[in-house]
Amino acid sequence: MLRITADMFSGRPDPISDITEENEVRVLLREVESNRNLFLSKAPAEAGLGVRGFRIEPLNDEFERDLGVDSTLYLPVGAQARGSRAAEIGERLVTLMERGAPFSSGAAAQPLDASLREFLIAQLSAPSQLSVTDRPATAEVDAEAEQHSEEATAAAACIIELGKFNPGFWNNDSTVRSRNNCYNYASNWRTDTFAQPGLGCGSVYKAFTRAELTRASLCDGMHHRYNCFPDSEKPRPLVALVIAPGIDFHWYRKQVEGFWGHKPGSYPARNTDNSGNVINDPEKANRGPYTEFCGYFYGCISQARRIR
Repeated sequence: MLRITADMFSGRPDPISDITEENEVRVLLREVESNRNLFLSKAPAEAGLGVRGFRIEPLNDEFERDLGVDSTLYLPVGAQARGSRAAEIGERLVTLMERGAPFSSGAAAQPLDASLREFLIAQLSAPSQLSVTDRPATAEVDAEAEQHSEEATAAAACIIELGKFNPGFWNNDSTVRSRNNCYNYASNWRTDTFAQPGLGCGSVYKAFTRAELTRASLCDGMHHRYNCFPDSEKPRPLVALVIAPGIDFHWYRKQVEGFWGHKPGSYPARNTDNSGNVINDPEKANRGPYTEFCGYFYGCISQARRIR
């Protein structure tokens, strides 16, 4: 009857559920009609990182007629919400998604499990907040930071390439925009597969943790910052990895203009954060729920060609 998509991720495919129980669908449609001012025909282009909203699509022409002029409706939530009831309706949609049948178009979309439900509910009414770098004061992390500082003195020896900011390449064609994510953007390589770290090398990440995403990215061919690539690996972009712990990943790429660009999932590439500010430092940018900064890396042409 209806397909509901929780529009929330940057790196991984969004959860999608098909709702086939007619009475539940009818009740939802009445609530939609009573609160039509909260809905849009499509997602706002300025939506950033984190839970952005819910997309509702009919699965037959009868319900397409009941939805009205717009065959697809979008409920913005959080900072983009158009009214105080958006969070309440969003929670109802989450409940329906749990009862529905998980849908996958071939990508590795995940069902709406308990951990995702908890994350969604917490984010529904909370506007995007300024995140901070999470650096636990452990001996291991302190030693790693000290080593990083020593390596930084040799930074000038690592020659890298910073490309011009060109969002039109990613944004102007709807197919390119919808089928390429933040990892594609960071790698500057279009695959039309929503590329996943480690899939290209045959060892995709197993958890949304700093250790696993780092391992998978290095497996694809990235290097830690200050671990130089030879000239034969040009272009060698400087990129940064962050995660919403246990939930998702996100990547940034530094541009020749000095700021950082990124592409939140199927949304347009941009150079601004969740507050609309130009990203001069991804560690200090408003990253919504992507609170853990995992470090800087170099990409290379071999890694770009390997991603899937």
